[in-house]
Amino acid sequence: MRKFKNVKYMPLKPKGSTFDKRIGALDWVLLVILAVYALLIIYPFYNALLISLSPESVYINTPFLLWPKEITFENYATVFSSASLWSGFRVTLLLLIVGTAYQLFFTVITGYALSRGKWFGKNFVMNMILVTMFFGGGLIPYYMLIKNLGLYNKIWVMIIPGAIDTYNMLLMRNYFASLPPDMEESAKIDGANDIQIFLHVYLPMSLPMLATVGLFFAVGNWNSWYNALLFIEEPSYKPLQLVLREMIKTSTSSMESLGQKETFSEGLTMASIFFSIVPMMMFYPFLQRFFVKGLVVGAIKG
Repeated sequence: MRKFKNVKYMPLKPKGSTFDKRIGALDWVLLVILAVYALLIIYPFYNALLISLSPESVYINTPFLLWPKEITFENYATVFSSASLWSGFRVTLLLLIVGTAYQLFFTVITGYALSRGKWFGKNFVMNMILVTMFFGGGLIPYYMLIKNLGLYNKIWVMIIPGAIDTYNMLLMRNYFASLPPDMEESAKIDGANDIQIFLHVYLPMSLPMLATVGLFFAVGNWNSWYNALLFIEEPSYKPLQLVLREMIKTSTSSMESLGQKETFSEGLTMASIFFSIVPMMMFYPFLQRFFVKGLVVGAIKG
C-alpha cells in the first residue's frame, strides 16, 4: 500500500463534541415568551389549589394567593363526604370503562373495514360517515329519537349514541391503510381468514394507535355531561361533571349546605374541581407519548 508522508489527516470531530449552534437573542426572547405563557396557564390551577386548601379568612384578604399562608383540609373532607359527588364518580367510572371499550370496538372495526380494498358500497358508506362531520339533524330530532328509542332517563343514553366518532374512525382507517398489504396476503396463503388476519396480524400492530384513540375516548367519557343534561333526570344517573356543574352553578346555596362552618363556597368549588380532574391528570402522563406517535402515523395516508 502506498503511503503519503506529506499528507496530514485531520481527525473527525465526534458528533456533539462542539456546541456549534449558539443561543441567540431571538431564542431568549422566545424562551421568555413561552415561560410567561406557561405561567399564565399553570397559575389558575395553582391558585385554585391554594384556595381549596385555605380557610375563608385567608381567601377574603388575599383572593390571588402566591403561597399558602394557612392550610386546612376541611374543604376536601366535606367534598369526600358528599354522597352526590361519589354517586357521580361511580357513574363517570362506568362511562369511562364501558363507554371507552364500546366506542373503541365499533371505531376500530369500522376503520378496518373501510381500509380494506374495494367492496360494494364502500364509497357510499364512507361519504355518509363524512357527512356527519359537517351536518347534524338538530337538537329537537335528536331528542325525539332518544325518546322513541326508550333511552330517556337511562344511563345508556350516555354510551349508545356515541358508538363511532368520525374523526377517530378516520385516524384508525388511515393507520390500517398505511400498513403493508403484503402481510395480509401472506396470512391468506397460510390459511388465515379475514377475522384471524384482523385479530392476529393487524390488531397487534396497531397498539400505539389504539392507545391514542382509546385515550381520546377516555378523556371524552370522563368529561361527558351534555347528554346527561338533556336526557337524565334521575340524580343517581348523573355523571360527575354534571353534578359538579350543578354544584358550581348554585355554589352559594348548595355548597354551603354541604359544608361546615370551617368551609366556604369558593373553597368547596375548587376542591370539587380538583376531585374531578386529578384522576385523569394522574393517568395522562403515562399515555401522552402515544398521542404524537399515533396521530402522526394515523395521518400518513388518506
